[in-house]
Amino acid sequence: MSHHLDSPTAKEDGRVDITDVYVFAGESTDTTVLIMAVNPLAGEVSPTTFRAGALYDFKIDTNADVIEDLDFRATFGEPDSSGIQRIELRRLEGSAAAEYGSTGKIIAAGNTGETISIDGGGCLWTGLVADPFFFNLGAFGQFAKLILEENRFDPSVFNTAQNALAGHNVTAIVLELPNAALGAETIYLWGTTTIQHEGKWKTINRAATPLVQQVFIQDEHLKDAYNKSLPREDVPKYGEAIAAFTAKVTQLAGTTTDPQAYGQQVVQFLFPDVLTYNPQLPIGYGFAGRNGRALADDTPDVILSLLANTPFSDRVGKPDGLRTHFPYLAEPNSK
Repeated sequence: MSHHLDSPTAKEDGRVDITDVYVFAGESTDTTVLIMAVNPLAGEVSPTTFRAGALYDFKIDTNADVIEDLDFRATFGEPDSSGIQRIELRRLEGSAAAEYGSTGKIIAAGNTGETISIDGGGCLWTGLVADPFFFNLGAFGQFAKLILEENRFDPSVFNTAQNALAGHNVTAIVLELPNAALGAETIYLWGTTTIQHEGKWKTINRAATPLVQQVFIQDEHLKDAYNKSLPREDVPKYGEAIAAFTAKVTQLAGTTTDPQAYGQQVVQFLFPDVLTYNPQLPIGYGFAGRNGRALADDTPDVILSLLANTPFSDRVGKPDGLRTHFPYLAEPNSK
């Protein structure tokens, strides 16, 4: 799964476990959509609400130094008897964007399940939706086990197409903003969730590029450390592990004459772990170009092909029900 249940700490509370982050053009050509989905298996292993008091941050770097210059931060109150929560959206700029203790300016407020107007233009919606991600998780688990335990590359395990997320729900935060509100023509985006623990702010999860941890990082403790670190630390802290796993896969697959060099190329392709987005360019996440990430982008095929250095598919396609209008995600599945 993209970032579902991706580390020991994230599994402790699904409400602050980021599953996916998306950025793409809105209905109007002068707007951009930012989506953070959290809470894998919402209503099954965790509540269908957001964690009160937690920080849900859309971090935006506007000058390519991989330090946030702008932050759209959502916070939630306690749910009422119907599960409805008060939400506030803040905009933080400059050094305040990197400070969890900063309050910022409230630019929208309302309740979950409502479409809320944002000061300066745009709208906000939060609530329960069908999980938009699609991946043959069971097959990948078999595939990775064969690589790690039997030193065997066997893509035939993907012959049975099964989307592990079909029929399940997540909760999501959806922003549609004027392009002018993004702070730059090209932005670099990632999402984080943070909670207070023993009087200090503790980062639980961060996410941008889909499947980085699930596919490339096989050490559970390293996954936890990854979530708590910063994108600018990615290469020195995690590059070696990702290059080594990639080299092992391509060596077993026989798809490159220099697996170690290819592993390093993959590290440079993936890191820093941010989504690059320019609203003036075509949207899509693939080898031909990576500009944003749309809901229907088949990112598992891209990531698997990158890992194996050969065209590769998990044989699962996008789910039905995605909407072409705000809030874009599909209605929640009934249980």
